Amino acid sequence: MSLKQLEVDAQNRIVKGQEVDVPNFDIVIRNENIESVEHFSYLGCIVSRDQSMDKEIETRLSKASTAFNLLRNIIWYRKSVSFEAKFRIFRACVLPVLLYGSEVWALSVAQERRLNSFYMKCLRTIIGVNLGDRMANNTLLEITGQPHVENIMRRNRLRWFGHANRLNKEDNEPSLVRKIMFSYYPNVKHPRNGGIKKRWEDKINDDLAKCQIHNWRRDTLFRDKWREMINKPVLVKPIHNNIDNIVQEYKNMAVKRRVGVHQVKVTEALKQNPNNTYTCPKCTKSFKPQGVTNHVRSCAKEWCIQNKIRM
Repeated sequence: MSLKQLEVDAQNRIVKGQEVDVPNFDIVIRNENIESVEHFSYLGCIVSRDQSMDKEIETRLSKASTAFNLLRNIIWYRKSVSFEAKFRIFRACVLPVLLYGSEVWALSVAQERRLNSFYMKCLRTIIGVNLGDRMANNTLLEITGQPHVENIMRRNRLRWFGHANRLNKEDNEPSLVRKIMFSYYPNVKHPRNGGIKKRWEDKINDDLAKCQIHNWRRDTLFRDKWREMINKPVLVKPIHNNIDNIVQEYKNMAVKRRVGVHQVKVTEALKQNPNNTYTCPKCTKSFKPQGVTNHVRSCAKEWCIQNKIRM
C-alpha cells in the first residue's frame, strides 16, 4: 500500500483530485503477487491509504457495538445485577474494544462526537433511559459517576507518551520511538489550501495544557507520579444513591409530555384518490403514500400547522 499524496503547484497549494504518480511495485513472495490495497489491518488497527481515521473509527464502533449487544439480555437488562456491577463489566468488556489503539489517535471533532454518541448511548441503555426521556449528557455522567470518553482518550494518549519518553533512559540512548516522536522537520511546510489537520503531537500539546502539566520531561520519568497526574480526570465516582428515582422522574416527565398529544398523519388529513394517491393541498400535485408526507411538510407548512401535523 502506498500512501496517498496530492500534487502541489508552484504556490504550494494542493491540486485537488490529482495524485502524485506512484510506480507500480511488482512484489512476489512464494510465487504469489502481493496486491495493492486501500487499507489493511495491522495488529487490530486499520491503516488507510488516505491517512484518515474514518475506517478505523467505523471498525471500532462496529466491534464495540457487537460486544455491547452480546451482553444486552444477559447483563444490561437484568434488574438482579446492580448498576455498579454493570458499569464495571462495561469498562472491562466494551470500553477496551471501543478505544483499542486510541493512544496514537489524532481525531477530528466529528470523529470524537461519534465515539461520544456511542458511549452515551451505552450508558443510557444500562440505566434504562432513552433519548425521549431528555436526560442531558452532563446529568447522565453525574448520576452514573462515569468519566467523559474524551478524558479517557486523553489519558490513553498521555500514558503512551510517558512510556515512550521513559524508553532507554537508563542507557542514556534515545530509542527509535523517541527519535520518531521528537523528530522535527524545519524545512517541511503545510500546503496553503490543505486546511489545518491536527497531528498526534498537536493533540499531546493540547492534552498537556488541559491537564495543566508544565514540566512533562521531568514528570514522565517517575511512573507512579505520572500515572497519578493523568488519571485524575478519569477517576470513577460513586453512583448516585437515588439513581432509580431520578430515572423514574425523567420517565414520568416524558409521559406527561406525550399525554394528550395526538400526532395527526398527513395521510389521515388528506383524502385518498381512487388510484391510491394523495394530492398536495398547495401545489395540487399527486404523490404516492410513500412520498406525500415529506412533500407536504415542506410545501404546505401553513396547512400542516392548521391540521396539527408535526413538522
